[in-house]
Amino acid sequence: MKAKNAVNTFTILIADDHEIIRRGLKSLISDFWAGVEIIHASTLEQTLIEAEKSPNLIIIDVNLPGGNNLKVIDQLKLVQPNAKILVFSSLNENIYAVPYLKSGASGYLTKNAEESEIVTAITTILAGSRYSSRNVKENMFNSILGNDADNPFTKLSGRELEVAELLTKGIGVLEISNQLSLQMGTVSTYKLRLFQKLKIKSIIELAEKMSIYER
Repeated sequence: MKAKNAVNTFTILIADDHEIIRRGLKSLISDFWAGVEIIHASTLEQTLIEAEKSPNLIIIDVNLPGGNNLKVIDQLKLVQPNAKILVFSSLNENIYAVPYLKSGASGYLTKNAEESEIVTAITTILAGSRYSSRNVKENMFNSILGNDADNPFTKLSGRELEVAELLTKGIGVLEISNQLSLQMGTVSTYKLRLFQKLKIKSIIELAEKMSIYER
């Protein structure tokens, strides 16, 4: 087993509705760092309460019960404006990493990441930098250069991506407006924009294109 790093006491909040994930991350972190306190949450409500304790890092699955994807970052930032947040998600990084990083997350990791990458991500973020995988960095670089044709989802804003995801689940404009607390006209505008950016004409095409980039 790797020797523990000698560091000052710090606190990490692990927010995930699956106990096995919370236990696994706690074991990994405790094995690698000395002086770490782990606190847990399994719902968004619990996460916001625990976040008031000013943990040094929040590791969160954004699909928590009571949560609403990208809004979770905003809600955490309201409680702790300077919070360091590592999104730890099963959502495909090719589609979702950039919007979450743009929304204020300090890092993005998929749940199939190797233990070494998880340690690297935590170390990087605690040191004050942001973390993303090499693949995500390449997507972001291509987006900055305007060379993102290979991944059109990098063109979508966070809201457009949320609407796209809900549309592919068969949810209508009215229900989306209720879920996201938006006017129906605003949702329709987001839908029109994402269709234009992705160069599609139907939700079927949207689902097909999303399935390609989620592979």
